[in-house]
Amino acid sequence: MLNPQRIVAKRVSKLLVLSLMVPGSVFAAEVSPAVPQNVAAVAPNNVQVVGSSTVLPKMPVGVRKAPLTTGSVDWSSLNNQHLVSTKMLCGNTTSNVCFTTQIEQAYAQNKFYPLWQNAALRNEFELQLKALADTNMLSGIRQRLTEMHRLEKEGNQQGYDLLATDTYYVYRAFLNYIAHHRDVLFLSQPVNMSQVMVQYGGGEDAYPMTMAKLKTYRPTYIPFESTMEMIEKYQQLAPHHLTSASFKSAVYRPGDVLPNGHEVVQVLYHLGDLSQADHDTLSVQSTVANSGALLASLKLFQQRHGLTPDGIVGPATIKQLVVPYSDIARLLALNTLRVSALNRHNDKRAHIWVNIPNYKLELYDNGKKVFESKVIVGRDTRPTNLFSSAITTMVVNPYWNVPITIKQHDVIPKVKISRDYLKEHNMQILNSWSDRTVVPPSSIDWATVNPKTFPHEFQQGPGPHNSLGNVKFLMPNDYAIFLHDTPSHGLFNRNKRDLSSGCVRVERADDLANYVIDYQERSNIAPFKTMLDTKQHKVVSLSKRIDVDFVYLTAWVDQNGHLQMRNDIYGYDSPRATPIKTKFITMKDFVKR
Repeated sequence: MLNPQRIVAKRVSKLLVLSLMVPGSVFAAEVSPAVPQNVAAVAPNNVQVVGSSTVLPKMPVGVRKAPLTTGSVDWSSLNNQHLVSTKMLCGNTTSNVCFTTQIEQAYAQNKFYPLWQNAALRNEFELQLKALADTNMLSGIRQRLTEMHRLEKEGNQQGYDLLATDTYYVYRAFLNYIAHHRDVLFLSQPVNMSQVMVQYGGGEDAYPMTMAKLKTYRPTYIPFESTMEMIEKYQQLAPHHLTSASFKSAVYRPGDVLPNGHEVVQVLYHLGDLSQADHDTLSVQSTVANSGALLASLKLFQQRHGLTPDGIVGPATIKQLVVPYSDIARLLALNTLRVSALNRHNDKRAHIWVNIPNYKLELYDNGKKVFESKVIVGRDTRPTNLFSSAITTMVVNPYWNVPITIKQHDVIPKVKISRDYLKEHNMQILNSWSDRTVVPPSSIDWATVNPKTFPHEFQQGPGPHNSLGNVKFLMPNDYAIFLHDTPSHGLFNRNKRDLSSGCVRVERADDLANYVIDYQERSNIAPFKTMLDTKQHKVVSLSKRIDVDFVYLTAWVDQNGHLQMRNDIYGYDSPRATPIKTKFITMKDFVKR
């Protein structure tokens, strides 16, 4: 007696070959009795169903027919393929793919039709894979993309379809993994697919592979196609020859002759800061001076890199001029991946981005930027943490509770030098944060005080010299990080503003306070200036939160199609000798959205 299940499985296996080799065909387990066996039936979607007597193409001589798995998918198109990528991506597998079970389930759910016949779907997928490959973050993904292209070029449509489906699950695994381990995006080390990561590849939402779903994997907030075109441009350019040694002096002012000036001209032209006509004119001059069109070009370059646009070629400008084109491409791809991993916001709710290397706060409401301000962020020895939260409280005329690092490294050493320091800075000593009894400074023998074991705390009262200025904005987090005003507004005139001990100082803090109050739409909250003029400490609980993301982006293409780059102030873009402390790069979300 015949086993009908075995026949179905066998027929599915054979028809899979044809379906993946002949575009538009279908994986048919059985043929409807109403259709003559020698006539191909037309399915409702006008796709031909192969009849049971259809002559299938013969397998080429020498090709192994034995499938790699026991499922109903025919794997013979990959059996003789030497896939280096699979060993790199999932070295423990005995198959030519990483996600055998998920692949079989996907084809079964798709009634054994090919999954990647749609050219637009393939193009979108390959573009996103290239973006990942260009980061050098996932070992093996570039090789996998190359192998997919080779199979397609060879006309091995079945092999391409199977490998693309496996790559889809690899891609999902990586994206889902970094969504839960976003710190890897700042460690500058390639990620290897582990058994832990493989577990992130499945999920009920994996199938079907639709264009709409693929586009949800794209980075928001940036023009993706323009970014990919920019990456391709810098990958294709021949390397330039500028290095730090190309500049003999530390500073070249307007009017000075530039050493290796023609190479500087080439770099500025390729970066889009110098026109073709000016490039051609300067290229035939015997020497190149920092004047005229070149001076204007250098100012554009400096502006795009967040530098003071004064045309002076100093260490900061030289550092950016000598960046290889290949590094620009990698940094663009890496930061595009970082954007993909950021929280996605409901455009109907206000949210704030603080981009640390850009020294800027931007507030978006209804999808539009409605406010921005310069900020001061943590210095490299006390970095501002990367995380997400939401402003829940605003404090007008705040007290400043001195953090332990500042207490130990700044306040106590200065009090030991001068007993008047506390009075001059409107500070008092509290017994502890839980027992806020005031301790007289005269009761302490300062000569014997050890800053690391001093049991009391310092608090600065409200006033014009309070370190937090007029207002602070509190949000849940584990790092004691918040936004606040500052009395030292002259610091915002500096171009390099990584000056704080971790918290973020906001230049337009008063304007932000007015916005926060207006956003609440509550008549029982007094105007900000009214509260400020009382000179009394005032805590305002917010019923409508404003989300805040502290991010780290050093390269992106802006909405006008211009490349923007910023100095890697914390060293997160390139490998470093000393490991980064992961507590600063958790990107943890402290508020459920």
